[in-house]
Amino acid sequence: MATAPSSHLSMERRILLSAIIGNGLEFYDFALFGAFSIAFSRIFFSGDGIAPLLSTLCIFAVAFFARPLGSIFFGHLGDKHGRKKALTYSIIFMGMFTFLIGCLPSYETAGFVAPFLLLCCRLGQGFCLGGENNGSAIFLLEHLKQRKGYAGALILTGGAIGTIFATLFAAIANLPEMPEWAWRVPFLLGIFIALLGSYIRNFFTETPEFLESSANKLRQAPLLFVLKEYTRPFLCTVGIGGVNGVLAYTLVVYIGVYLTKVVNYTLSNSLFYSCAGLIIFGSLAPFIGHMADKFGEKRVMTLGCLLTLLGAPTLFYSLQQESTLSVVFAIAIAATMMATFNAPTNAFLQRFFPTKVRYTGIALGYASGAALMGGTQPLICTYLIEETFNPFAPAFYLMFAASIGLLSLSLVREKRLIPRLFTNYA
Repeated sequence: MATAPSSHLSMERRILLSAIIGNGLEFYDFALFGAFSIAFSRIFFSGDGIAPLLSTLCIFAVAFFARPLGSIFFGHLGDKHGRKKALTYSIIFMGMFTFLIGCLPSYETAGFVAPFLLLCCRLGQGFCLGGENNGSAIFLLEHLKQRKGYAGALILTGGAIGTIFATLFAAIANLPEMPEWAWRVPFLLGIFIALLGSYIRNFFTETPEFLESSANKLRQAPLLFVLKEYTRPFLCTVGIGGVNGVLAYTLVVYIGVYLTKVVNYTLSNSLFYSCAGLIIFGSLAPFIGHMADKFGEKRVMTLGCLLTLLGAPTLFYSLQQESTLSVVFAIAIAATMMATFNAPTNAFLQRFFPTKVRYTGIALGYASGAALMGGTQPLICTYLIEETFNPFAPAFYLMFAASIGLLSLSLVREKRLIPRLFTNYA
C-alpha cells in the first residue's frame, strides 16, 4: 500500500522534469532569433540607420501571427488525438526550422532571397510554438492534483533557462574575436534538440483527464465550440496572452535592443544584461507560483499589473543612467513585473475550458494575444522612439498592456467558470 503513492509521486516528478526540459528546449529554439535580432539586421539586410533593424523586428513580429494557426492545428490534434502527440510533433518541427536558419545564406551572398528564406523559417518556428507554449503546461497540469500554480511556474523557469542559453550563445557569437560564421552554430544545434525533445516525451503516457474525457466525443470541431460556448473566457485568454507577451519580450528582447540602440551599450554587454534578467525571472517564478497557490492566481496577477503601471517609467529611467547598478535595478524591475503576472498564468488558464477543448481554447487565445501585443512589442517600441524622440515612449506601451491585463482579469467570473469545467460536453 505504501508503494503506490510513492510511485505516483515519482511519476509526477518525472513528468514535471520532462515538461521543464521540453519547454526549455523549445524556447531555446524560438528565442535565438530575438537574441540575434541586431546581428541579423546586418547579416540578412542591407542599408544604414534604423531600417535594417526595423526589418528584422518585422520578421520577429510576423512570426507571432503564425502562432494562432499553429494553435488551431496543434490544438485540434491535442484535443482530438492527445496532448502527447501534439507536443512531440511541435518540438520535432521546431528543431528542424531552427536548424534551417543556421543553413541560410547571407544578404551578401543571396540578396533578397536571404531575408525571404529567413521569414519562411521564422514563420515555421512561430507555427510550432503555437502548439508547444501552452501545450506543455496543459500536459503537466492535467497529471497533477495540487500545487498547480507552483508547477506551472516551474515550466516558465524551464523556458527561461532555454532562453538564457540562447542569449548567452548570442552574446558569445557576437564577441569581436569570434569568426563570422559563429552565429550559425546555436541554430544548427536545433536538429539535436528536436531529437532529444522527442526522445524525452516518448516515455510518458497520455494525461488521465484526456483519457477520461475521450470517451465522450465532441460533435463540433474544438475551435467552433470554444468560440461559440466559451467566448468570454477566450477573450480573457487573448488579453492575458497579450500582457504575458509584452512583459516577456520587454525582458528577453527589447531591453537588449534599447541598451544597444538608445543607451549605446555594446551588443554583447546588452545580451549579458538580458541573461541576468532571465536568471532573476527564473528564480522568482516558482516563488510567485507558490504564492498564487496560497492566495489565488487572480490576486497575484492583478498585483503584477499594478507593479507594471507603477514600475514602467522607473524601468526606462534606470536604463538611461548608464551605470551597472542602475541597469541591474532596471532589469530586476522588468523581471519582477514579468514573474508576478506570468508565473500564475498556466494554472489560471487551466480552469477556463473543459478538457475536450482546453488545448484549443488556451493555445489559440494565448497565441492570438501574444501576436497582437507581445510579438509586436520590440517593433512598436523601437518605432515609437524613432518617431517621438522620447526615450520614455516604451514605458507608455507597457502601461497600456497593464491596463489590458486589469480589464481581462476583471472579466473573469471564476464562480461561473469553475463549475462548467467539470461538465461533460457531447
